[in-house]
Formats: sequence, structure tokens, C-alpha cells
Amino acid sequence: MLTPTKHTNIKYSVIFISGKILLCLSKETIIKYDDLKEKLIQEIGVKAKNNIDFALTFLFAIGKIEYLKNVDAITLIN
Repeated sequence: MLTPTKHTNIKYSVIFISGKILLCLSKETIIKYDDLKEKLIQEIGVKAKNNIDFALTFLFAIGKIEYLKNVDAITLIN
């Protein structure tokens, strides 16, 4: 669901989920991947599960986040 349609619920869109990820990372500088995914699913809903990875890929591509392989965590780039 990368391209929204008139039937798309906006809270499951990649842009909305990306904003939630940035909000979480602004409160916590580093967060484990599984913890972030679980937190987003609880906050947004189970339907968001499919787009979390797309949102992380989007944020990585525009240079907003970094993946720390040795600790399996996401961090915000300032």
C-alpha cells in the first residue's frame, strides 16, 4: 500500500507510520527493531504491520534513520 487510493485509511499509510516512528525516536534516541514494531502495532493497529518495514525503508532512504546491525536497533540521525 505505497500509493494511497480514495479507500485508503490514512493511519495505515507509509507517511503516517513514518511520522509515528520519528515521534518515537525523538523521545527515545535508540530503540530495538522488535520493540518499535510492537509499539507501533499497539498504537496504530494490526493493519499497520504490513507497512512498518516500508516506512522504515522510506526513512532510511531519505537519511532520517540509521540501522545499528550489532544491536538490532534503529536510531535517529540529526
